[in-house]
Amino acid sequence: MKPLPQRLSFVFAVALFSVLLAAQESTQLASIVPRLVSYSGHVADKNGQSLAGVIGITFAIYKEEGGGAPLWLETQNVQVDAKGNYTVELGSTKSEGLPLDLFNSKESRWLGAQVSGQEEQRRILLLSVPYALKAADSEALGGLPASAFVLAAPANGSPSAPGGAMPASSTFQSFSVPAVTGSGAANYLPLWTDNSGTLGNSALFQSGSGSTAKVGINIAASLATLEVQGTEMVHGQFTIPSVGLATGSAGKKSYPIDLRASAYSSSTSTAVSQNFQWVAEPVGNNTGRPSASLNLLFGQGTSVPADTGFTIASNGQITFAAGQTFPGAGTVTSVGLSAPTSDFTVSGSSITGSGTLGLRWKLAPTDAATPSAIVRRDSAGGFSSGPISASNSNGLPAISVNENSGNTNVSALSAASASGIGVEGTGNTGVLASGNTYGVFADGLAYGVFGRSPGYYGVYGEGDAGGTGVYGVGFLGTGVVGISTGGNGTSGVYAQAEPSGSALNAYNTGGGTAVLAGSNGGFAGWFNGNVQIDGNLSNQSGSFKIDHPLDPANKYLSHAFVESPDMMNIYNGNVTTDGKGDAVVDLPQWFETLNRDFRYQLTVIGQFAQAIVSSEIAEGRFVIKTDKPNVKVSWQVTGIRQDAWANAHRIPIEEVKPEPERGSYLHPELYGAPEEKSVLWARSPQAMKQWKEARPRPVSTLEQHH
Repeated sequence: MKPLPQRLSFVFAVALFSVLLAAQESTQLASIVPRLVSYSGHVADKNGQSLAGVIGITFAIYKEEGGGAPLWLETQNVQVDAKGNYTVELGSTKSEGLPLDLFNSKESRWLGAQVSGQEEQRRILLLSVPYALKAADSEALGGLPASAFVLAAPANGSPSAPGGAMPASSTFQSFSVPAVTGSGAANYLPLWTDNSGTLGNSALFQSGSGSTAKVGINIAASLATLEVQGTEMVHGQFTIPSVGLATGSAGKKSYPIDLRASAYSSSTSTAVSQNFQWVAEPVGNNTGRPSASLNLLFGQGTSVPADTGFTIASNGQITFAAGQTFPGAGTVTSVGLSAPTSDFTVSGSSITGSGTLGLRWKLAPTDAATPSAIVRRDSAGGFSSGPISASNSNGLPAISVNENSGNTNVSALSAASASGIGVEGTGNTGVLASGNTYGVFADGLAYGVFGRSPGYYGVYGEGDAGGTGVYGVGFLGTGVVGISTGGNGTSGVYAQAEPSGSALNAYNTGGGTAVLAGSNGGFAGWFNGNVQIDGNLSNQSGSFKIDHPLDPANKYLSHAFVESPDMMNIYNGNVTTDGKGDAVVDLPQWFETLNRDFRYQLTVIGQFAQAIVSSEIAEGRFVIKTDKPNVKVSWQVTGIRQDAWANAHRIPIEEVKPEPERGSYLHPELYGAPEEKSVLWARSPQAMKQWKEARPRPVSTLEQHH
């Protein structure tokens, strides 16, 4: 049997050899165990709609469920499917993957995910699988590899061990950790300055942490999430995404590109920021051909930049801002002129390069007093004359004038009378005129325009290119009067404007009526198109009338309007409660600004259940609660308008008739009173007398016999 000291030396050597083998296996294991963790998640916008495409997501691991600085984070460009689902490998953006010591303690770890431009999602607790990374260090002792327990070699170069010297033939090597030297300032990311373990400051500076962290490159006090002092170069696509995904109710514009200048203001003695922005904005949202435009915005100081009017369409066409000019000088290379053949026109001459246009008159112009000659006009193109009287017996207008020069300040016909009628015409067409501004402009003391026709139109006016068909001013009487005594298809006043002007422009500066229309049997007014009323609409009854859905060719279907003493808005919809019996109804952002005094009505559909409004309208939503899960509920909410117009123009429910209308009725025949007792007679007796005289007179018995 060997002596005891030799047996102990043998046992220690075997143990040390085993430790070294384990250390070698641990090193190999660490090199083959992937330091990645698979994670699957879902992303949606602020309205709960699933996102899709390539989306930037920042992943962070925390020590706490809420708050605290992240222990580790990375940002990945994640491919999200059409349902908003994705799968990533955490640590894939870093060469070392997830650090081994991240799961080294017995503390819990929480994973947070933050979509670019949104708040961080609710953190989730990491379960046991990520801790398998610790298996790469499972053969270590106290977190140290086996080589850390090999004693340093003595002066003769051979490692020693407690209780005696190691054999000189041992191949074990000593292990030492290099010392870290150098210096650095707070908040700067460190940088290895050489190969000997010396640290110093890098160009990256970080202030704050987590989602509020700000990083500067070559700048210490960053004002944004990332601020760079110096030049940048991007090898690849540079993308500015939209602020969200479009919905049927609203498109989404892009995040802006800001360009800022600073100008000094002498009035405030301060520097004022001058802010330009380029923004891509949606066009034609929720249509069959949606598109977008690139818009230039501008704002000063702290004001929000607004559209300048300069836009570039998706096809490259440019819309300039109002007032755009194109200064510069140029030369007209060639202009060819030709004149029609007539004794009263001129022959043309061409200009090449520069020069003066020469005109050769076939008949020299004379003054306005010379019969059958060209009239000499003034510098503005006009002329003056005495009264003009014209008649025509061949069915054409007696006077026909047309202003088509494109000058919006010129009227086709303008006439004024201090004591009589501005324009009077008789015949098949009393007055026919068209112009870019006014078809007929008449200013008379009694009537601006008066037309009477036994069979067609009393007044006909047509205004092209944004003009006005008929414009009449009557200082003591009526601006425009039109009477037609014909049957169906005739009109007292007919006005037409193309493409966007006013066919009939009527305005009363006193207490009278701008447009007064009546009919003995047909329609007092017929509007074929959209009608907008800037003010209150008052009538005795209201209804809509459409072709009958079951017999559209032969019948009509009418419904009366809903009436209320309040200026009430009605909103409704259907919603299904969740497994807990809860449902949230989201309302438009303007809902609470527009309305007040809300009323609710709930109706359960398809089953017997109870439904209540568990939370009233607040912050654009209200909550419905049912005593059963998954219940379909039809809801209706009413509100009283409180916008600026409604607050300033509340409808009086009861009011005393004004003095001129007292003793009159809207419909005197319903009260056994004559028509002269109507409110219309009280307000416009002259017009009502004209209407009465224009009615077909009943034929007497004596006249029938003759």
